[in-house]
Amino acid sequence: MPRIVKQRVSTSSTILARVGAVCYIGWGAFHVKVAHDIFMLGAAQSAIAQGRLYQLSAYMLSIALFAIIVAALGNWRNSVRSYWLNLIVIGWADLVWVLVVVLPGYTPLLRGLLPPAVYLLGAVLTTAARCGTRSRAPTELESTAIE
Repeated sequence: MPRIVKQRVSTSSTILARVGAVCYIGWGAFHVKVAHDIFMLGAAQSAIAQGRLYQLSAYMLSIALFAIIVAALGNWRNSVRSYWLNLIVIGWADLVWVLVVVLPGYTPLLRGLLPPAVYLLGAVLTTAARCGTRSRAPTELESTAIE
């Protein structure tokens, strides 16, 4: 592949990966706030209800910080490991949210589907970035053009 074409692919993949990482960071930042809200909800409770809400808050905070750190350190650089980590962890968290809270109607549909939509946008962008970096063996003609 000529250098110019190779550089364009690399540049567009980098941009896609970074915009996808920003989506994941935004998702994580929103969920840090959710963790705080759950914690405050627990403060008004007592006994086991308070403990379980604090536990849920800690889980939410852990997932949110995980998503932010993986996106900032890995997805930003279009890392394959980070791609799979955030795709699976955030995807699982949002799947549970949709099945347990959104579909039964505990939250309005549009409000409930907004965080998963941000995740899906990040997933589509990072997938496009990963597809853009797949390498293939250059042909003999391309090998000489690169050198």
